[in-house]
Amino acid sequence: MKKQWYHSYHKAGDIIGTGNWCITEDLKKVHYLFMEDILHLLTEERIKSVPLKSIGWKNKHIFPTPWSGERYNAADIKYPGIITTGPNPYDNEYRMVDGRRRIHKLLSNGVIESNFYVIEWDELRPFFLDSNDYSVIERLDDEN
Repeated sequence: MKKQWYHSYHKAGDIIGTGNWCITEDLKKVHYLFMEDILHLLTEERIKSVPLKSIGWKNKHIFPTPWSGERYNAADIKYPGIITTGPNPYDNEYRMVDGRRRIHKLLSNGVIESNFYVIEWDELRPFFLDSNDYSVIERLDDEN
């Protein structure tokens, strides 16, 4: 059975090659945001048209290097990504939490603005779980 898109997560940490995506001052701390925990926040009124250059996303610094693979090929740009006003290593207005393959596809096709679910950082932050939390360890095992 195919896994649903929301059975995934956003990893927040100091990740080699992609930058400091930590959400705390402690660079050794890793947090996870499970998409299924925020489904109730993905409402029509949160969808906004956003300039793509204002979004920080993992591996943005290597664009336009081509991407490939099953997940990239399956990325459907008709679905809005999920962004927040939270911290990111590019110091952009927004932080991508779901949809980096879609934003890469959009940019590769010359698109400069697209629709995203925009969630304020203060509302999203409580859903990030510490990697040492036993429930996170169990959920990560379930995801893989």
